[in-house]
Parts: sequence; C-alpha cells; structure tokens
Amino acid sequence: MQQHFDIIVIGAGHAGCEAARASAVMGASVLLITMDLNKIAQMSCNPSIGGIAKGQIIREIDALGGMSAIVTDASTLQFRMLNMSKGPAMWSPRAQCDRSSYSAGWRWILENTPGLYLWQDTVSSFTFSPDGSILSLSTSLGGEFSAQYYILTAGTFLNGRIFVGDRSSEGGRVAEPSSYGITSQLASMGITTSRMKTGTPPRVDVRTVDLERLLPQCGDIEPEKFSYLPYLSSVQLPGAKQSLCYIAHTNSVVHDILRSGFDRSPLFSGKISGIGPRYCPSIEDKLRTFADKDSHQIFLEPEGRCSTEYYLQGFSSSLPFEVQLEALTHVEGFQNVHLLRPAYAIEYDYFDPTLLDHTLRSKVVPNLYLAGQVNGTTGYEEAAAQGIIAGINSVLRFRCKDEFVLKRDTSYIGVLIDDLVTKGVDEPYRMFTSRAEYRILLRQDNADERLTELSYQIGLASKFRFQCLGRKSMLKHKLAQVLLTTRPPLSAINPILSAHDSATLSSPKLLTEVLLRPQIRIRDLYPMVPRGTRASISRQSSFEFKPSLLALPQSLPPFLSNLNSDSKTSILPQILMSVETEIKYKGYIEREAQAAQKIARLENLKIPRDFDYDRLESLSIEARIKLSRQRPATLAEASRIPGVSPSDISVLLVCFGR
Repeated sequence: MQQHFDIIVIGAGHAGCEAARASAVMGASVLLITMDLNKIAQMSCNPSIGGIAKGQIIREIDALGGMSAIVTDASTLQFRMLNMSKGPAMWSPRAQCDRSSYSAGWRWILENTPGLYLWQDTVSSFTFSPDGSILSLSTSLGGEFSAQYYILTAGTFLNGRIFVGDRSSEGGRVAEPSSYGITSQLASMGITTSRMKTGTPPRVDVRTVDLERLLPQCGDIEPEKFSYLPYLSSVQLPGAKQSLCYIAHTNSVVHDILRSGFDRSPLFSGKISGIGPRYCPSIEDKLRTFADKDSHQIFLEPEGRCSTEYYLQGFSSSLPFEVQLEALTHVEGFQNVHLLRPAYAIEYDYFDPTLLDHTLRSKVVPNLYLAGQVNGTTGYEEAAAQGIIAGINSVLRFRCKDEFVLKRDTSYIGVLIDDLVTKGVDEPYRMFTSRAEYRILLRQDNADERLTELSYQIGLASKFRFQCLGRKSMLKHKLAQVLLTTRPPLSAINPILSAHDSATLSSPKLLTEVLLRPQIRIRDLYPMVPRGTRASISRQSSFEFKPSLLALPQSLPPFLSNLNSDSKTSILPQILMSVETEIKYKGYIEREAQAAQKIARLENLKIPRDFDYDRLESLSIEARIKLSRQRPATLAEASRIPGVSPSDISVLLVCFGR
C-alpha cells in the first residue's frame, strides 16, 4: 500500500531537519526518511556550530524561524565571538556543542512538530512520469511512498566510500552503510553527477592527554547565544560553566612520521578521485602544500559535557591508522594518547548545482529539490541553510504561491545559493565573509531585521518572533534618538573618556559624536542616557519566554531545559550592539546600500526561460553555451556566471531593456 504526503524529505541531517520542519510548520504533510532515527542531525565531524560567516548563516536561519540556533543554544559547551578585533562585518559567533544533546534536541523537536512523520529506512529507487517528474519512491524495507514534491538531502551517503590508508570500505559515515541507486537514476534523467571528498580527524580519550602541556582556549567571559529569541543558552544559565578547548602544535618529527606514510595515502595513490575541501585540508595536504612549515596548530575540543571523547581539529587524515597514532604520540602532551577512532576520508556523489534554480528546485526533474552536501557544499551551516530554503519553496510551489528567493544583498544564504546555481563548484563549497559583496549589511547582529518579516509573511516565523522584532526595532529607534539629542555635562563624560585613554572634551558634545571614537563602546555611554528613558528601555526589552510560543509542548526534556527559564530575559544587549554598529559604521552602511540599489536594476531585468541565446551572434560562443545550459532568470544572475563577460551582458542589456 502506497502512502501519500505533500512533501517527502530524504535524509535527516542538518539540511533534512530544517527542510522537514519548515515544510510542516507551513502546513504541509511531511514524511522524513532517514537510515537511523538515532542519528538525526548527527554532527559527523566537529560538534560545533558557527564560525567565520557560518555563524551569520545560523543567525539567518534563526531569523527565518528555523531551529538550528535554538538547538545549538541548548547544547552549547563553549561560546566565542570570533574576529572581535576587526569590524562588526567580520564578527562571527561560534559554539562548541554537546553532540548527543544536539541530536536529541533535534529529534524531540521533529517528533513534536504537527504534520511531520518519521520513517527509518533507505530510499532505493524512484518511479518517474513521462515528463520527468518523480511519481513515487521505494525503500529497501519495501515501503512505497509518494508526494507532490521531494527534497533530497542525502549528505555523504550516495555511493559513499571510506578510506583509511590502503584500506577502504563502503559507508556514508563510519559504521553506517552507503545508499545506492539514486545517483544512477537521477543521472539517467540528465542530472550531472561527480565525486567529492571530505574527511574527519581522529577522536581521542582526553584522559590520556596531558592537558597541562597544552594551551587552554576559554570561552567568552560574557557568552552570547545564536537565537534572537529571549531565552538563555545553556552557558548563560546561573552557575553554568563553559568547557575548555585546547591548542597543541605539530613538529618536525611528527611531520617526518606522517610523510613516511604518504606512499599509502589514498589521496596521493589515486584511490580517491574526488576533490577535497581546500579550506579544511587534511594534515597530509598541509604538509604537501606548506612544505616549509615545521609546525601546525591543532585544536582539542570536547564532544560532550559528560564524555571523555575529544575531537582533534586540524588533524584530518586518510593515512594508515598506525601512522596517525605514531605521529600523534610525538605531539607535545599526546605521548600516551589513546585513540577512540582514527581519522578517515570519505568520497561520495554530488550533483551539479548549476542545474538548480534559486529555490533549489531541479531544472531537470521538476518536483525535486536538492539541499546540502549533495549540491557540492560542506558544513552543517551551509546544509541547514539550503534545507530551510528548499522546505519553504516546496510548500509555496505546492500551494501555487510566489517563490521565496533571498538576494545577495539580503543574506549570506542568498550569497550561498546564488554562488551554487550560477558559478557551480569545483571543490566542496564553504562560506566565508569574503564571498559577500555587502558584508556590513549582512552582519550577525541584524539578521532578524533583514529576514524575519519576510518569513512571517509566508507563514514560517512565529507571531511571537515577529513581535520580538517589532519591540526591538522600536526600542532601537528610541535609544538612537536619545543618543542624537543628549549632551552630557563635561563632569560626567570626561572621566569616562579618561578611563578609556580618549581625549577629554572642552565643550559638551552629543553622545553620538562621542560614540564615534574607536575606544568608546555604547555600554560606556549608556549610563549617560536619562534615567527615565533607561528604565523604560530596560522594562520594555524584557520578555517572558515560554516553549508554547514556538508551538512546542510546555514540558521540555532535560536537553532543552534552558528554554524553561522562569525569569524574564532581556534583549537589551542585542539593542545596544545594533545601535552602536549602525552609528559607528553609518557611512559604510549607506555606501553598501547604494551599491546594492544599483545592482538591483539588473536583478529586476528578467530573461525568459525559453530565450534562444543562439540567435544573438554578438554573444561569445562560451556565453551562449553557458547561458543556454543554466538558463539564468535575470541579467544580474547571468552576469555572475563564469564565462559570461561584461560585453556579453551589454548585448543582453540592449536586448532586454537598457
């Protein structure tokens, strides 16, 4: 008997979880199929969320109404805001998480989302209609399911193969089977596929490491959190302590031992044909690329609050186990180390993302969406971002509503998807701040202001989340107006300036003028705000948060207990940070906004999907081939396709309305 749903999501990694929940919250009946219900949202590599640009993505997912930030906050072991020595465009939140709590949190949320159903199995085949659409799917246990739309988020499991030295085995993750059949079927329909490679470091028993000989890495003294909602994270609760991470270093002896195993490395022997991530290289890649360096940093990071298992960041490898172990024993502090698991590389199938549109819908199979590593990306954050966009758009298309597409000037998610569908990938794609043209517009502190209202309008972001945004915007305006009109007396302001090694004033100045000084932060000046206004802002910035406001049961499991705080939580820190940034960087923000407005003209110039580029002889041959294949929707999209030159765009401008 065949069961029917509105949406079927294949794979319960980070992409699949966000896709399935978003679809269900928007009112669709959703089936989420995964190989193992105990491995939902499994952190296959480092149990951490965020980092450079990745932290911005998680805050954008939160602003849209996703759950990645909330689950991260509940499972945080350590929080750090990276790049604080640079400008706010570069500030990026990062959290080390408890692996088991993160997975358990996601499973509980999915199980308590109305309209969302789980099925443990492996998808083995699709049935297609004459027009190329998927009619139904079959599973290895004999299940048959059909849907209007399908979202494929299979991660590294499609024809996955694991390598440790000269040994290899089938697997999508260590001790987990690969998935077969899907790739060949989709390739037969015209979807281009190829191979990529990634890897993971060894896991060690921290009891066998001499931590006294390593450099401890502490969390922030006043840790923040990811979600904009008014609750406390697990490390913000009264009495909470953050876990320590540690820094170690390789040395020349370690490098010599590693090099002795190069002849057995599948990376160098040709056993692995897939391309690996340039920005997260294996240790052997580092030694080959940076042959003149006699030391590399490695980071020892916890896997869980109650676990002795630690992750060795920076030591990814596919070398033989015995070589890995011998090399590690020559790292300072690791002389007696016990490995719980060796590092390994994994090679898997991915699909050409240029055959997707900006909703992540396939241009070849019209009712199929693809999200996550199957699109050639790497990272939990990039996967989750694609998942929520695919989930949103599958429901909107099911309801015959306008598509939901984020632009490059509105989000890092928009940059990510645009890069994928216009430029494609020749290595696992990883997000960096450098990929975005409008970094000061896309800060980690203002994602809710950019995206929450858009999401609320389509039915994903909750009413409570939208109300929080409204309150925040009102209080920001109120505080900014006070700073623009208040001139504190010299007797009050000069001691503050002196304390921060800033020149004293000879005449009173507005607080906004004082705030422009690089040494001065808004928290230094906040006591200068009139007492009545401060009291009003403090009172109105406090919220009482209840799980029911997120459509969650009032009674929460222990791993989400931080959401049960009885006390009111203030969004005042968010308000202060945002106001300070907008005042200090006003000129830069306005300049980027103007640049975004100029390019918006090209974004609004549409190109018919069936346009015949071959009839424009003024276009270069390469441009005609690329444009005919990728079918860009706008001139702006066409301009970002590699091989389409400015002169080609000029030809299209003449054709479509200069």
